[in-house]
Amino acid sequence: MGLAEFSVIGGVAVLLGGVLWFVLQQRPDASAKEDDYTRGLELWLGGDRPAAIEAMRRAVSAAPESVDPYLQLGLFLRKNGDARRAAALHRGLAARPGLDRTKRTSIALALAEDLNDLGRWDESRALLDDLQKRKPATPRFWHARFRQWLGQGDHDAAARTLREAVRRVDADHQDSFQRRHELFQLDRALDAIRNDATRDAGRLLKDVAEDGPYAARVAHVRALIKLQNGEPEKAAEIATSGLLHAPEESELLLPVLQKSLLDSGRYERTIPVLESACQSDRAPASLWIALALLHEKVGDREMAIRVLESKSGDERLTLAAAAPFLRILIQDLPDSDFTRIWDALHTRTGPRQWHCHDCGAPFAEVHWFCPACHAFDGVEPGPARTTVSE
Repeated sequence: MGLAEFSVIGGVAVLLGGVLWFVLQQRPDASAKEDDYTRGLELWLGGDRPAAIEAMRRAVSAAPESVDPYLQLGLFLRKNGDARRAAALHRGLAARPGLDRTKRTSIALALAEDLNDLGRWDESRALLDDLQKRKPATPRFWHARFRQWLGQGDHDAAARTLREAVRRVDADHQDSFQRRHELFQLDRALDAIRNDATRDAGRLLKDVAEDGPYAARVAHVRALIKLQNGEPEKAAEIATSGLLHAPEESELLLPVLQKSLLDSGRYERTIPVLESACQSDRAPASLWIALALLHEKVGDREMAIRVLESKSGDERLTLAAAAPFLRILIQDLPDSDFTRIWDALHTRTGPRQWHCHDCGAPFAEVHWFCPACHAFDGVEPGPARTTVSE
C-alpha cells in the first residue's frame, strides 16, 4: 500500500470518527434520562417537591415516547396541588395510540385520581365504572373509588366499596381495608346517634366485630344508643364491661359511663367492675380517679382514699390526674387562700377537644374517620399542637 493510499484511508477514518462523535452527541442520553427519573423520585421522597418536578420534566423531555415519566410527573403535579395540569397531561397520554392494556389502565386510574381532586365526580365515576369491570386488585383503584363515592355523598356505596376491596385486593392489603370498613361504619354510627337515628346506628354496628380490635369502640356506641333510648342502667353495664376488657380506653368510655350513672343514680352497681378494671396494668390514672369518685358518691370516702393510696407508687398518679378527687376533699376545708387559688387554677377547664393527627383539623367530638382529610383512625384527644400538612 502506497503512502498516498494510506493517507486517504486515514483521512476517511478520521472523518467517520468525527461523524460518529457528532451522532453520539445528538442522541438522547439514556443514562441521563434514567438519572433524571431516579433523581426526581429521590428528591420527592426527600421533600424537595419543586426540584423533583423539574427533574421529572427533564426525564419526560429526554424520552417523550415513554409513559412512566409522564405518569410520575402527573402524580407529582397533583400531589403538589396542581390537579388541573395533571389531568391535562394524563388526558394527552390517554390519547396516544398503541398503548397496551396495562398502560391504559394506569393512565385511566391516574386521571380518575386527578378528577377526584378537582371534584369532578361524575367524570371520575365514569372512568372508575369502566375500570371496575376488569375486577382490579390494586389498592389505588379502591381508594379512588371510595373517595369518588364520598364526593358524591353516597356513604352506603363508599362502605360497599371498602367491603368489596377486602375480597379483591391481595392478602397483604385485606386487613387494612377490613379495618377501614369497620372504622368507617363506626364513625357513621356515631353520626347517626348525634342525629337521633339510633336505629341506623344499630344497623351500621352490625358490620363491626364485637370481639375484634375495635371492641371498646363498639361498646362506646352501644352504650350511647342505650342512653339515647332511655336505658341508662343498660348503658352503664355496657360501658363498665367495655372498661373491664379495655381499661386503656377510659378516655372514650368514662364520659358515657359518667353520664349513664348520672341518669340512673346506680353508682354502686359499677364499683365492682371498675375495681377489677383498675387491677390491669393497662388501666390509666383517670380510671383510678373515677373509681375513687364513685366510692365518694356512695359515701365511702375511706375506700376512695385507699384506692389512691394503693397506687401511690405509680408515677402516673400526678397532682393533675388526682385533681378531680382533691377538689372534693378541699371543699370540706374552711375558706382559705389555698382553696381560692385551687379553684382559680382548676375550675377553668375548657370543653373536651379532639384533633386529626394527619391534617390538624379540630373537632368537638371524637371521630374515627376524619371528615376533613378522610384519614382513618387519626383523631386524637386534645387540641392540635401544630397543623400537619401533606
